Amino acid sequence: MVLLLKDKKTILPRLYQDSVIYVEEISLLEEDYLWRNVQVYVEDPNSIKEFLVMQSDTKRKSLSAYMTAGKPATIKEFAGIMRRKEDYQTHLQTSTPASYIKKYMSWLTKVYTARYHCVDSSTFKPSRMHAAKAVRLTPQNITKLDPSASPVYVKRLETAPVYGYLDEKGQLVATSGVGYLTKESFSVSYTETALDYRGRGIAKCLTSLACEPLIKMGLIGVYAADATNQPSLGVAKGLGFRPYRDLKCFHNCE
Repeated sequence: MVLLLKDKKTILPRLYQDSVIYVEEISLLEEDYLWRNVQVYVEDPNSIKEFLVMQSDTKRKSLSAYMTAGKPATIKEFAGIMRRKEDYQTHLQTSTPASYIKKYMSWLTKVYTARYHCVDSSTFKPSRMHAAKAVRLTPQNITKLDPSASPVYVKRLETAPVYGYLDEKGQLVATSGVGYLTKESFSVSYTETALDYRGRGIAKCLTSLACEPLIKMGLIGVYAADATNQPSLGVAKGLGFRPYRDLKCFHNCE
């Protein structure tokens, strides 16, 4: 029988064994304002070898989950927990074989491979080509530059660096930065460039600006992208991120 963990400190040592793969989950647990929307289920609270971490947003009806499990009985129980929100837009990242996902979570019909990369001070190659037109996004300026920004995104800008690129009219046409930040690592996120501005190295520069100070502090940088997304993989390679591991992602998102 799986159990719901009430004390987040119990699972943190397990997650820190691989702060690259679990950077998002660690951040969700470390940050109190994020932890309120997180649930952690474990098969054995003493060893915590198999677990399910879920972050849900009731208003948006979205669910982000990470599962590591190999026992069919445990996978079935985890699936039962997720089934309560099967009408949510769900994204599940897992090392569990696809056959079990198909059997127990049939509503997650779409799949892709996320390729993880990591970088540290020994491999990082900074890029400052477009730094003159880049601006760090803050809780103060983001409401003007992007009125649709979510409260969680605005809150994250207090500590996690995210940069934007402004066009001649002062419009935000590209962003990239740190999505999740922990005591040992961080992940690149929010990377998006308007169609007319792609292929110029803008995303590479914005990502570099956000990563460089954290890497100088000794943190490990993490970059995850769809294994078929060559432009995104190119940004990672250009900045010195090295392929680390592939994981399957199952979802029902549009």
